[in-house]
Amino acid sequence: MQDKTTELHDYCEQHSFLPDKLLKDIERYTHLHTLAPRMLSGHLQGAFLTMITKMVEPKVILEIGTFTGYSGLCMAHGLANDGKLITIEYDKENAAIAQDFF
Repeated sequence: MQDKTTELHDYCEQHSFLPDKLLKDIERYTHLHTLAPRMLSGHLQGAFLTMITKMVEPKVILEIGTFTGYSGLCMAHGLANDGKLITIEYDKENAAIAQDFF
């Protein structure tokens, strides 16, 4: 029998947007080429970030800790039309991965 947390997680998965091809590509690449793929925001967190930014429509977003870019792209979906996403990533390899996907 599933616990309530698992049931809630499954419900959220079933009722949130599906990631687009680019987000799926980032997720796959991250799992195949990084040492800590668990750091990826992933589907539910990404959907939540997109929802929040679409509600607020910020002009500027500062992301500290870009990793491979998944969450940054999710937040970019909700930026105002003339908005700007600024991302900072300390690890040069991860920054290069994110930059390739951006």
